[in-house]
Amino acid sequence: MVAGTWYNQDGLYLQYGTQKPVPEIGGDYLVYGETREIETYIPLVPTQWGSPATAGSSPFVVGGAPTTFSGTGTALQAGIQSVNLFVPLQGTLPTGLTSGTIILDRTQLFFETVEVETIVGATGGTSLAVGLATTSQLPGSPNATFVQVTPNAGVQLLNGLLTANMATPGMRATFWTPTATSGIIFGGTGFATAIAGNGAWLGNVPLVTNVITPLPQSAWISAIATGTFTSGLVQLRLRYKLYGNISF
Repeated sequence: MVAGTWYNQDGLYLQYGTQKPVPEIGGDYLVYGETREIETYIPLVPTQWGSPATAGSSPFVVGGAPTTFSGTGTALQAGIQSVNLFVPLQGTLPTGLTSGTIILDRTQLFFETVEVETIVGATGGTSLAVGLATTSQLPGSPNATFVQVTPNAGVQLLNGLLTANMATPGMRATFWTPTATSGIIFGGTGFATAIAGNGAWLGNVPLVTNVITPLPQSAWISAIATGTFTSGLVQLRLRYKLYGNISF
C-alpha cells in the first residue's frame, strides 16, 4: 500500500497507507494539582514495537531522530516522532508589573521541569536537542510546511544533552532552569551536577514570535540529533502548568 500524508481543512496532519499504523509513543497526562505532564519516547535509532515475521519490515517502526530539520518532507524529517501529541504555546502575555502590582490578566504558561530517562543506552552520536515545530501557514493550506517555533528554535526543551548522559539505562537527567549547565543527573556513576542540556523555555514561556497569522496555539515535539546514533531510546517528560486568568 502507498504511504502518504496530507493536511485536512482543520489543519490536522493525517497519515494514510503504511504510515497510518505507526504506534503512538507520547501522551499528555493529568497529575495531581495544577500541573500537567507530557511524556513521550524519543527513539535515537529506528525502534520497532511488536515482533513481525521479518524484523525491521513491519509498519510498527518509529524512525530515529534525524540529524537535520527539514520542513518540506515528512513529519519525521522535521524531527516529529509523535504527530498526535501537542505542547501548548504562549499566544499572549500578561500585563506584568504595574505600580507594584502583578497583573495576570491573561493566561501564563510555565514549564516546570524537563526530564530525560534513558531506557536503552545511547551509543554513537554526540548530543540531542529537542524543540517545538508547527506549520507555516493557515490550517488546510496545500502549501503548508513544518517550521521550528521561535524564539530559541530547536532548543526550547533540550539544548545539547550529551550522549554520555544517555549512555546507561536508568540514567535520569532533570532540568528546571534555562541557566546553562544547571541540570542534575542520577545513574551511571552516581550524581553529577552542572550537566549541559538545559532547554531555553524552562520557567515562564515567552510569546511565540513566528510570522504566522493567527499565532499557533500548540506545537509538536521535534527531536534533532547531532551525530549518528547507533543505539538509544529515551523518554522525555515535560511538566507544565497554566496560571493567571485562564483564557484558552
